[in-house]
Amino acid sequence: MPKKKEELFHYILMIKKGNLQLIDYLSFLLCFISWIFFLYYSFNLGSISTLLFWMSWVVPIALAWKIWVKIKINRASTYKHPLFITGCAWLLVPGWRWVALFFIVFILFDHQSRHPLEIGVSDDQVVINTFFRKRYHWKEFSNLVLKDNLLTLDFKNNKIIQKEIMWQDVNEKEFNAFCNEQLWGNSTLM
Repeated sequence: MPKKKEELFHYILMIKKGNLQLIDYLSFLLCFISWIFFLYYSFNLGSISTLLFWMSWVVPIALAWKIWVKIKINRASTYKHPLFITGCAWLLVPGWRWVALFFIVFILFDHQSRHPLEIGVSDDQVVINTFFRKRYHWKEFSNLVLKDNLLTLDFKNNKIIQKEIMWQDVNEKEFNAFCNEQLWGNSTLM
């Protein structure tokens, strides 16, 4: 029977997220510019009776609905639905269908950027839960310390990662002692 995540790691630290407004602005801008392109393309064809023309009007409706939801109901709401609708509309543009793949990838990255970034610390390794999970073995570190909610990962190759963690129930002294034990224990095995 597989172990739970909490049983695999001695410590799980939640990293503070930056401001996600830039991602929201970029999502809105991608959808809006695509809508303008759809209208321009439809008028260039000389026919506003095309499926693309009528489908493109779903994009501003979805954007307006998402803005209303963000303002009135849930500020943490994402633009994944308007992005998906816009990506589907790109499938109707001959020669430009590949742009739909770009929108799908953007939705995936948007989704990952909104998940809390976690760093799991175990006996064997330190795992950073990003889009492509990064695993580091203790032998790669020269130091790992938590002080005043700032986690510092100091690698032997002179690379340093510093992340501010959200307030958690982690005793800094116990955490640092655990990390020193792992670093010291691994240095004697080399």
